[in-house]
Amino acid sequence: MRRRFSATFVLLLLALCAGFVMGCLPSEQTTKENAAARAAVIGTWEYRVEGAAPLDEGIFQITTQDGRLRGIVEDRRLGRRRARVDLNDSRLELSFDEFLISGHVEDNQFTGFLERREWNAASQRRPPRRSQFRSVSLLARRVQRAGVADTPSILECRPILREANGCN
Repeated sequence: MRRRFSATFVLLLLALCAGFVMGCLPSEQTTKENAAARAAVIGTWEYRVEGAAPLDEGIFQITTQDGRLRGIVEDRRLGRRRARVDLNDSRLELSFDEFLISGHVEDNQFTGFLERREWNAASQRRPPRRSQFRSVSLLARRVQRAGVADTPSILECRPILREANGCN
């Protein structure tokens, strides 16, 4: 009786472990959805900010490098900045300096907000108080699709190399 109970317990424990492992593995469907979401954001986007804000209009470019999404924001007023890119389904976030661009992508259109990131009291870092800007709407449309190749883009080159066509 005791041996039968132990064997049943071990089998039950193995079945639970196998179920847990199988549940943790990414499904093929999830992988395809992630690839489709990435493909929907990779490329060059033209944007315009509605309202008074430090950013005005320009482009942001999203590429992949070593399997990670990378971003470059080039604004008419602020200039060129590298951005951290986070993607969750259709929700896209680009963060750089003290700003956060967040919103949703649908049919080559991006609708979102530009916000000044807030720092908590423990961080000791506070954004400079140049204006009362907190949040404005931002609209963008994709103007160029990019492949997923890990090649440097023209925006990643220094301006002097761009002018000399020394960065391909």
